[in-house]
Amino acid sequence: MKKEIIINEILIWKENNMLPPHYCDYLLALYTQGEDYTEPGRRARIQRIHWMSSLLAIVLLPISIYVLHFTEFSFILQTVVLTSFVGFLLLLAMYFSRKKILVPIFFLGAAVMLLLLSMKLITYFFDGNPLALYGILLLNCLLWLYTGMKLRLIYFTISALLGFVVILYFVFKG
Repeated sequence: MKKEIIINEILIWKENNMLPPHYCDYLLALYTQGEDYTEPGRRARIQRIHWMSSLLAIVLLPISIYVLHFTEFSFILQTVVLTSFVGFLLLLAMYFSRKKILVPIFFLGAAVMLLLLSMKLITYFFDGNPLALYGILLLNCLLWLYTGMKLRLIYFTISALLGFVVILYFVFKG
């Protein structure tokens, strides 16, 4: 029992790069006495966690739209719910960015929910003032551009540039 716990911990260290891989391999060889250690259910569990996390990220967007438009929650409660969704998706993105899996889903979900949240705040505080609306949209586009450049995510960079073009079109049209 103790041996299994230690082996599982070493596997977690190796997965999360807490120790160099060759140290983990040495420790695994030491504790398994040279036998090849594989846990059949471990990979399946990890994949289930990844799929459940991505499904949760996809489901949070319709839930946030529902909270915004179809409930009679107070403004403060709506803001707290959306902020917690954005924070949760960003935490998932940071966690999975080390593993290089599903990161686009979490970043895209967080960006869309942040846009929804900022639109809700502008509508509530500035009563739909077009200048405030254009300003918050420009801030969102700048954030997307920064994220795209910093993390080398081309879809954020393209979205930011298209957002700038659309905003400029409406500013100069109206």
